[in-house]
Amino acid sequence: MLFLGVDGGGSKTAAMLVDENGRVIGWGLGGGSNYQSVGLNTMLNSVTTATTAALNGATPDAVGYCMAGADMPHDFGLLHGVIPAVAPNVPYTLRNDVIGIFRAGSRFPYGVGIVFGTGFNAGGIDKAGNEFRFPSLGSVTGDREHLTSYAIGAAFRAWDGRGEPTALTDAILKAFDAPDFETLAEWWVQNKLTNRSVRNLAPLVFEVCEAGDAVARRLIQNEGGELGIAANAVLRRLNLTHEDCDVVIGGSLSHGVGNVLMDTITEVVHECAPNAKVSRLDVPPVVGAVLLAADTIGFKTDSNFIAAIRATLPRELYVPSALTGEAS
Repeated sequence: MLFLGVDGGGSKTAAMLVDENGRVIGWGLGGGSNYQSVGLNTMLNSVTTATTAALNGATPDAVGYCMAGADMPHDFGLLHGVIPAVAPNVPYTLRNDVIGIFRAGSRFPYGVGIVFGTGFNAGGIDKAGNEFRFPSLGSVTGDREHLTSYAIGAAFRAWDGRGEPTALTDAILKAFDAPDFETLAEWWVQNKLTNRSVRNLAPLVFEVCEAGDAVARRLIQNEGGELGIAANAVLRRLNLTHEDCDVVIGGSLSHGVGNVLMDTITEVVHECAPNAKVSRLDVPPVVGAVLLAADTIGFKTDSNFIAAIRATLPRELYVPSALTGEAS
């Protein structure tokens, strides 16, 4: 049997073909496939490019698609209208990419996943196969702003006297090569700074925290606390608070240096679910898409299957080891 997994992200699409023993026998990459930003046609072209390379003429027995932009019923309706054309007449499952992150790092087909990167999301699957996931639409659905928004805000507050001193002030001025905060504010008004350039400060916040800065440490602890609260909410909805299960953290910011983030998440989660194991995702999310494909047709994967995937994973598909990637 052959299982095809597709992880469709905002900047790239990865596809991977695995046999029934867990050996990776094909893979491919394509462009971004979040249809909300690139459109349905470009999304389909990116997915087709990646899957054509992965399949190399083979026909899979099941496909798992984990797609950024698959958020609301409207999104799923549109995607279900075009995705089957990629591998016609083949059983498939279509999930949000946070479900792929959970499945890639979980020991079981049930558990929780968290995206912590360019965006945020949380969701999971219960022991009966039912899914729960946040809408993740930003502040309108109660989600926090990006970590770096709080960091640059803390630096400005330290400069103008509203906040306590922090090493973030000098570090942020240096990062932007700005002489002072008046200039930095002027650059923002003139659109010389972008949301992307602000978000690119993320590694700096972790580094300043590790150097002993109390403000940066508190910012990361706040993020960890919020991620722990999100995980607990999903665990309760899925009736997993008393189960041995996994809470998997993925996305670029989960790879920040130091242990403050993960230690905080773990502490908060264990207050609600003492048997849950909290971990960073250490394999490409496309692994989760493959496992979901196998789940779809009732194929039982085990530790040997997952070990074989890990042993044969192409280096080109591996997640970044630093804060360099994107997550939806």
